[in-house]
Amino acid sequence: MKLTSFSIEHNNNQLVIFSNEEVKYSAAWFMDFGKMGCEIFSQNGKMLYKITKQFQFWKWKMVYHITKNDDSKSDLISQNNRKTIYAVIVNEILYEIKIHYKKKVSIYKNAIKIAEFDESYTDKNFKEAIKLLVLDVQDLEICFLLFTCLKIGESGEHKKPIFTSQKQLEVNEDPWI
Repeated sequence: MKLTSFSIEHNNNQLVIFSNEEVKYSAAWFMDFGKMGCEIFSQNGKMLYKITKQFQFWKWKMVYHITKNDDSKSDLISQNNRKTIYAVIVNEILYEIKIHYKKKVSIYKNAIKIAEFDESYTDKNFKEAIKLLVLDVQDLEICFLLFTCLKIGESGEHKKPIFTSQKQLEVNEDPWI
């Protein structure tokens, strides 16, 4: 299994993903008429996606409405009340996100793990950054999109630690990091 690593910097309301020193994608979120919105850009500055974050109170679900630049739409929806599992269907492929303890997130493509994010990673090459391991570089864009959805509204500077019970998070059955 050949894994490719990337680093993601989280500054205030922006995420930027790097391969070595080269920017691959970037994202910025903002408040728009009382809703959180986000835009994702390619390395040349072209907008790829627009995302709107919405909490559906009556269903107790978090929903991220994703619009691609070709106007195709999909919804990333929380699958449980703890908001630790999310799912979306894109081009007839099921993508799932599972949030684990120790600040790790896994992404699955049709039930096969394709990426793992580690926010607690400390290394001289990933100083103050999030480490991302991807099984196939072709999945980098969708992985960054899905991870960005989870980060919308989160400020990197003034994060208060939330001590969630380990029992409330998903078990990482196949840890890569």
